[in-house]
Amino acid sequence: MKAQIPTNLEYALLGLLHQHPQSGYDLRKIFATTALGNYSSSPGAIYPALKRLETRGLISGEIDDAKELRPRKLFSPTTEGLAIFRSWLQEDFSAEDVGRRLDNLMLKFAFHSVLDDQAASHEFLLALAAGLDTYVEELEAQLEMIPEQAPLQPRLALDAGIEQTRAAARWAHKAARQFKEAKS
Repeated sequence: MKAQIPTNLEYALLGLLHQHPQSGYDLRKIFATTALGNYSSSPGAIYPALKRLETRGLISGEIDDAKELRPRKLFSPTTEGLAIFRSWLQEDFSAEDVGRRLDNLMLKFAFHSVLDDQAASHEFLLALAAGLDTYVEELEAQLEMIPEQAPLQPRLALDAGIEQTRAAARWAHKAARQFKEAKS
C-alpha cells in the first residue's frame, strides 16, 4: 500500500505539534484565532486529520488526566512524523507552486525554523523571490495579450494579481536580505 502524503492541514498540525504536545481543542483554538484558520478551524476537519495522522503512525496521543477534571488527549509527532515533516520542509518547489500555491509555500516557510538551518531558509527565500519575479513577468505578458477592446474588468483583475505577486516578491527579497544580514 502506498503511503499517503499528508495534506497541508496535516502538515500544519505536525508543525504545531512539533512545538509541544497539544490536544485537539488546543489546536482548534490556534486555527480559530490565527492565520492558520485559512487551512481550517472546523472541528469537522481538525479532529479527522488528527485521527488520520495517528492511524498512519505520524502522531501519537496520550491521555493527560493530571491537570483537569475531564481528561484530554495530548498529541505529539512520532519519529516517523517528524521525519516526514522535515522532508516536506526541505522539498524543492516548482514554478507552478509559486503561481498557484503560494499560501502553501508560506505555510512551509512558517515552520522552516524546525530545520534549524538559516542557510536553508535563506535559499528557500532566494528561490521564492526568483520564482515570484518570473511569475510577475508571465502575468505582465498575459496582461499585454488582453485586446484593447476587451472589458476593463479582466484587465483590472489581472493587474490586481500582478500587484499582489509583486508585493510577495518584494517581501521575499527583503526577507532573504534579512537572513543574509543575520548570517553575517
